[in-house]
Parts: sequence; C-alpha cells; structure tokens
Amino acid sequence: MATWISVTPRLERGLKIANQIDSSKFRLLINRICQTLQSSVNPKIFSEEEEEKLLVSLDLNKDDLVSLLDAIILIYKQAACNIIKSQTLENTLRDTFKINEDKVQIFLIAWITYGKCIIDNFRQQSIFPVQVKDIDWCLNIQAASSTIKKDVRPMTLLQLNLTGEQESKLTVEFDKKELIKLYQNLEKLQSQLDALK
Repeated sequence: MATWISVTPRLERGLKIANQIDSSKFRLLINRICQTLQSSVNPKIFSEEEEEKLLVSLDLNKDDLVSLLDAIILIYKQAACNIIKSQTLENTLRDTFKINEDKVQIFLIAWITYGKCIIDNFRQQSIFPVQVKDIDWCLNIQAASSTIKKDVRPMTLLQLNLTGEQESKLTVEFDKKELIKLYQNLEKLQSQLDALK
C-alpha cells in the first residue's frame, strides 16, 4: 500500500484509462506534462484547443481525458511533494495501481528525466495561496488634546498588499511596543535565514 499517495476511485479511473492508450502517444503526453510541471505553477497544462486535439488523438471523451490528466498530474505532484525515489514510484504503479509494464516504464523514465526539476520547481512555490506583494506604511499621531504632549500616542499603520486569487489589502496597526516586538522577531528570522546560507 502506497503511503505517499491516496488511492481514490478517481485516480484509479484515470490510470485505468492510461492503460488503454497507445504507448507512443502516452509517452508524448507524459513528457509534455512533466515539461510543464518543471517550469510552471499553472495547473492548466493544455489549452482548450490542445485538449480538443487530445480528445481526437487519444479517442477519449471529455470526462475520460480530464480523469487521465488529473491522475497523471496528481502522481507527479505527489511524487515531487514527497520526494519519491524512482523505485518507489515503479513499485506503487505496478503493485498498487496495476499499471501495464510499458506504461510503468514511461512514467518512470519521465520521472528520472524530469523529477529533479519538478521537485525544484515545487520548492520555489509557496504552499500558501495568499502572499504579500508589497507593504505600505504611515505614522499616525493621535492626541487627546493638541495642548497636552504626554497624551500623544504614535501608531504605525502597515498596509499589506496581498496577491492570490484576488488582490486585497490588509491594514495592521501597531503601537511603539508592538512595533519593537515585530522588529525583534524579524531580526531573529533574518539571523536564522543568514545561518542557512
């Protein structure tokens, strides 16, 4: 039983379809998927036009093509996330999923060829869907009275410009004590990053 990938009916269906495809066409399909996975974070490997051509070339309906592509992509993504050795991939495909030997070898050769680059590409990606794109700030001086200086409370406003499925903004307010604590934590983080170099 494979511990690095969950066996689901959808995955099994996609791999059953893979067993039925001509090996030379399957090799081209696998290579294209791996080439894209090693250089892109885009989950869409093929354009609509390319998918239409695949339907004809592989003699599949739309649902079967989607199942096939999802299964192949899932196997390589899970193999990359778990940094699976080629022998483990081979054993899982053969023993757990009962893939034909010629298809196992196609999966394996592509993993040996593209695996390191796919893993490296995944390491460059964040697992978090929302990321900070930019930070804006301002100092906001609030006073209870314009004549009493000791009641002045300086507040720092940080506006985080976020990217993800949609761009958004998050504003955070810090007093002097909170800002110093943030700075100290950033200093600790920086020293840990420097230690990794």
